[in-house]
Amino acid sequence: MPKDKGQPVDDDGRRLFLKLGVHGLGAGVAAVTAGPAIAYLAYPLSQDPTTGGSGFITAGRADRFKEGEPVKVDLLSNKMDAWNRIEQVKVGSAWILRHEGKLLAYSSVCPHLGCAVDYEAKDHKFKCPCHRSAFGLDGKIEDGPSPRPLDSLEVKEESGVLAVQYLRFKQGVPDKHTV
Repeated sequence: MPKDKGQPVDDDGRRLFLKLGVHGLGAGVAAVTAGPAIAYLAYPLSQDPTTGGSGFITAGRADRFKEGEPVKVDLLSNKMDAWNRIEQVKVGSAWILRHEGKLLAYSSVCPHLGCAVDYEAKDHKFKCPCHRSAFGLDGKIEDGPSPRPLDSLEVKEESGVLAVQYLRFKQGVPDKHTV
């Protein structure tokens, strides 16, 4: 249909206005939707996303540990990462005993190559079955290739309950370094 010369109509301007309006509205809806999604995905970058295992872990009642009788205790902690919470995860094991009246805790990991250290009651020694390292109740090396004594762990007792700070240490080196 031919345009009436008496009434100026700008169809191109109207189409452009509607087109920009629809695109702007779509961009706004996308931004509102994407904002929370980006915040959710970026959460681990702005927060410390993991917890558990680095503090003191309850090992049991302090009166459970008798003089000269090591007890192997599994240390369990709640782990939480950016999106998950896992209850009672084994973070490691420790040998706990009273030696000369003092509560001691040793990592159950051999400082030589990381094998699991056992206690042999008949010899009153901790022994590594892999390379025959042996340690006394004080944790000191008595035999074998271990480069250092058993790794001691910090303990604290509150209200009759013993807690252990479990850490991992570099193996095969003479000095004790946490990893």
